[in-house]
Amino acid sequence: MKNKANGRDWNPKEHYKNVAVAKEYDRIRFSSLSGRIFNYLEKRVIEICFQDLPRGTLVLDLPCGTGRLAEVLLDSGLRVHGADISAEMLEVAKERLSHHGDRLDTEIMDAFKLTGNDRQFEAALCARVLMHFPLDEQIAFLRGIASVVRKRIVINHSLNSPYQRFRRWIKKILGHPKSVNFPVTNEEIKQLLSEAGFVEIKRKRLNSLISEAVYIVAERID
Repeated sequence: MKNKANGRDWNPKEHYKNVAVAKEYDRIRFSSLSGRIFNYLEKRVIEICFQDLPRGTLVLDLPCGTGRLAEVLLDSGLRVHGADISAEMLEVAKERLSHHGDRLDTEIMDAFKLTGNDRQFEAALCARVLMHFPLDEQIAFLRGIASVVRKRIVINHSLNSPYQRFRRWIKKILGHPKSVNFPVTNEEIKQLLSEAGFVEIKRKRLNSLISEAVYIVAERID
């Protein structure tokens, strides 16, 4: 699956399997003033989405990436199974989070290939990934996660509302690179969750005026 990003083919399944990309990911994305502000706000939202879980609850973070958001969960007293298709990103995460000891373990894992019925995780975080794929692949991804999660999933997405479409149009005119390939409407969010066996419980926004990001807490229907 290839997408167009900045005028070139970009494959979200392969791009992060690169040592240089993994090591530079956080610096490139979150070192600017806007990046630092986004990083702070996003971490705060993730903390809120999981704050009612008992300490010691085992949470699947897929994709874990460099462990930036897994760190929030660990700092909240949760245990984290950090999973990703990129061994390179997981190496960065393990180094970053080594001080958390055995409350973190990691595994190379592809959500598209998860079909098990062993729901070993109480909850899962699925951040900054779904918007890279068309809706049918998003559903397949989330179904994979659902096969190993007992109760809760927290996803983030890019909202495709009239206002956000206007913002993207303005940014395109100003020459900004395309931020996401497959934003979703509220109806598509409902479909995505329903077909994976979840229903939305609540949602959080960073700031609806300046960000299209939406964070959704969902729980199993069955």
